[in-house]
Amino acid sequence: MVAIENRLPAVMKADLSRLTDAVGAMVAAAAALSAERVAVAGRQIDLGRKERMRQIVRKHLRTPTFGPIALCRLVGMSQSSLYRLCEDGGGVAQHIQRQRLLAAHAVVTDPTTTKSVSAIAEDLCFADASSFSSAFKREFGRSRGEVRSAASAGLAPLVPTGGLGPSAGEDFGELLRGF
Repeated sequence: MVAIENRLPAVMKADLSRLTDAVGAMVAAAAALSAERVAVAGRQIDLGRKERMRQIVRKHLRTPTFGPIALCRLVGMSQSSLYRLCEDGGGVAQHIQRQRLLAAHAVVTDPTTTKSVSAIAEDLCFADASSFSSAFKREFGRSRGEVRSAASAGLAPLVPTGGLGPSAGEDFGELLRGF
């Protein structure tokens, strides 16, 4: 509820009915328990947890010691709860790596950036340039050099979406639209 309150100024008018529905579902589940109400509220709560996790991961992408255990502590969830929350996206470590790769993709497609592969790898906490390059190609289907060349030519390839919760470009309003 505090997270919703903090984001109210940014909520668009079109999102207010969905927000009302989401809050109503959570209150109804708490006031009069039923299996259906608990299931609806559980989905709403999981979306809130995923949003909180997404924000924390983004904040700590460049922290070398950041991993699943640190994320559990920062989100305030047990390992088993966090792993359950992330299982549809390949797991906690996979989610963190995907977010690092999305950040790398943004750097690579920025025409003003001239960072080397090793500088990008180091900045985003990959073991070395080789492991970064392999992970980048596996994630996006093209090498970093191919993506950079396409971006320079104005033909930046689409970034695949999917995995855990909202994609890198979504905000709270877009998260609410999924209800």
